[in-house]
Amino acid sequence: MPILSGRISVSHSENSPLYVNSSMTHPLLSLKEIELAIEMLINRMDHIDSICDKNFPLFSPDAAGHWVTSQGGSWIGGFWSGWWWLRAHVTKSRSDLVKAAEICRRLSSKLDVDSINRSFIFWYGSALGSNWFGDMHAQTQVKSAITAIAATYNPELECFPLGAAMGGGEKGERSISIDSLAALIQLLGSGADEQHEIQTMLRRHVDTILGYCCDTQNQGAFHALASYSRRKFTPLDNAGVWSRGQAWAMLGLSRAAARWGEPYVTYAQTACEYWKNSRTDSLPSNYLNGSDKLLDPSSAVIASLAMISLADQIQEGDQWFMNAHKLITDVIYSQYFTGFQGNDVQGEKQNTDSGIFQGCCYRTSPGKEELVETPWGSFFLMVALCALARIIKPEDV
Repeated sequence: MPILSGRISVSHSENSPLYVNSSMTHPLLSLKEIELAIEMLINRMDHIDSICDKNFPLFSPDAAGHWVTSQGGSWIGGFWSGWWWLRAHVTKSRSDLVKAAEICRRLSSKLDVDSINRSFIFWYGSALGSNWFGDMHAQTQVKSAITAIAATYNPELECFPLGAAMGGGEKGERSISIDSLAALIQLLGSGADEQHEIQTMLRRHVDTILGYCCDTQNQGAFHALASYSRRKFTPLDNAGVWSRGQAWAMLGLSRAAARWGEPYVTYAQTACEYWKNSRTDSLPSNYLNGSDKLLDPSSAVIASLAMISLADQIQEGDQWFMNAHKLITDVIYSQYFTGFQGNDVQGEKQNTDSGIFQGCCYRTSPGKEELVETPWGSFFLMVALCALARIIKPEDV
């Protein structure tokens, strides 16, 4: 019996596409195909778990199932926990809920790590369990994480610095990063204690990001990293060139827009417009100016989530929902996701090779990036599929 049998409740026919776009190679994913892709990802989790045991999976460089693991999980551990919370939310399975809670408890060691990327860990890894299931340990982690991150606010720089740990280095205490903006907004925005003070710091942080990471010459393009010196932040990269950096900006701004409205709605829409105009292919290059021609399908997945969120906030949102649906369709039918071959959905032939999303650019060693399978990439892909089917609201994740 399919894992999700009877779980998706929508008004469309399960066998027909939600939309049809004549310019696409494939029709947009039907609800039945979305359900199948979610099942493939869920089944893949069992295989990964059987390999990694009590360690956190970090990445797999090949389809043979060889995983690099970690006892602590780095910033990726929260996505492994979050993926299980999402699974439990979809399947309503008690055993999935127990598994998610068990993984979540192992995240506590990261509470004192000096990195803004703690927001990744404790928003996705803990807050989903707290919000969806009322898990007490997850609630405690969320409160502790909010307190710890709020204490790092630098009033001189008007931001929450990147921090020295998790790759931030010696300049991390005076740097800002776009990567975790969405998770930071969601996590700190969920805190009830000292809400006004935290909200004020959070708004100032977002405005600092906008002031220094948004390229005014190339409207909608965002720098991913900036460093403070001589009383100002200086961007350290070319705006809009790194696909995942632009996608992180889009996702973060969509969360700011959902929380505060304007001017963040306009910033989010402009960033999405820049993506659409600068990346005509659904599977974009890792870097637009890169010489290695490495693609990064995971950036398209993150961008699609921003578009789905934006679609719910503006009058002309249907077009953004359509764009997101097209991106996810092309990812699912691509060589980077196993299980869908051409127009023939291999639903009856699922095995441990199905549901692999090997579409995440990742630095596997110094100076080397390659496409790998990761918990965060597969988590975001499942989130996007669930959002397309309206199983979840984008602002919930």
